[in-house]
Amino acid sequence: MTRFIDTHCHIDTILEKTGGTPAALFEQITPDLEAIVHIACDPRDFAWGREFLLRGDINGVKIYGAFGVHPLNAEKFCEQAETEILEYLKLPNALALGEIGLDYHYPNYSPDLQKRVFIRQLEMGLELNKPFVFHTREADDDTFEILQKIDSEKVKAHIHCYTGSASFAQKILALKGTYFFGFTGAVTFNKTATIREAAAAIPLDKILLETDAPYLAPVPFRGKVCTPAMIPNTAQVLAGIKNISLDDLFKACRQNTERMYGI
Repeated sequence: MTRFIDTHCHIDTILEKTGGTPAALFEQITPDLEAIVHIACDPRDFAWGREFLLRGDINGVKIYGAFGVHPLNAEKFCEQAETEILEYLKLPNALALGEIGLDYHYPNYSPDLQKRVFIRQLEMGLELNKPFVFHTREADDDTFEILQKIDSEKVKAHIHCYTGSASFAQKILALKGTYFFGFTGAVTFNKTATIREAAAAIPLDKILLETDAPYLAPVPFRGKVCTPAMIPNTAQVLAGIKNISLDDLFKACRQNTERMYGI
């Protein structure tokens, strides 16, 4: 089987939920896991993310990462957070700015503040010529409006944990930038037909494998703490949707990861 990469996970949060250590976690992970991309999206976790990335490799699994302020942490975006993002993105294995974007699921988070923070971080990433990791939830119209305004061939982005419609994905793909769509264990759930429809419509060369661990553990692990080792369960469902072999799905997603992140 082609070795695979978890392109989006939160190792620190996995450890918080399990009480374990990075070494113990990675001892339990399949040897087929080649690398992970750890996402630090809360300023209070940036320093931990930096130290984790400095390890470079654990049990043969390569460590990469991204830094940015999640929309539900928008109130924490400040001059210090911006300085730290710019500094930590200088690490050779810091691949992208993210996850950033808009999330309107919860009514007590200001959309206006989220948009301001999103736009500022887009400006930062474009200045650095860094790829992006996007989070969009129940905010398709505003997300698309902002992406239209910065539309450029310079934009390369991973829309992580894609739960949108096939039609919204097609709108994104019509932009000048290069966009990839990450699918998590949510694609395996009984009540997520819309996600499977989107996965069927999105070209194979635009799909990435991710867990968003510790969240969204795929069937048959739903309700448990998700880890990067669960990628094959999501991949199996995606292979069925695409009517290809599991190995071909892994090969395609591995190539897409190289195109997106250069790894």
